[in-house]
Amino acid sequence: MTHDNDNRAHDFIIISVVAKPNQPFASYDLFQAISATGMQFGAMNIFHYYNPQTIEKKPLFSLASATDPGEFDLNQMGNFSCSGLTLFMNTQQVPDKKKVFHLMVETAEQLAEDLQGELRAGTRHPWNEQIKQHYLDKMV
Repeated sequence: MTHDNDNRAHDFIIISVVAKPNQPFASYDLFQAISATGMQFGAMNIFHYYNPQTIEKKPLFSLASATDPGEFDLNQMGNFSCSGLTLFMNTQQVPDKKKVFHLMVETAEQLAEDLQGELRAGTRHPWNEQIKQHYLDKMV
């Protein structure tokens, strides 16, 4: 494995919004909360946040279901539920890393509030200001 491959995982920032035990995020409430953030359903059957100032459809960050396989079936949204949501961005593919990161954090916070979920760094660690600062420092 080359050094470049080792760094690829470090290019991604992941924030999870985790549902409370036995209270999965479900159906139209989930869809409404995601839609309220301005994210759009798209490639890979997941949601993406696009730069509203540009014509090109290149996602700034994306959102998948934390339940395998990670995708959403809009035709079955009434029966859909998941244990959480995973927001992720590739810092190497966005124009202004810190600006996009702040936007992704705001989106995650909005989803956590709307769905009564809990923010996590990656998938396990409870979100806090130290972790947020660590991510920002990593982007320099």
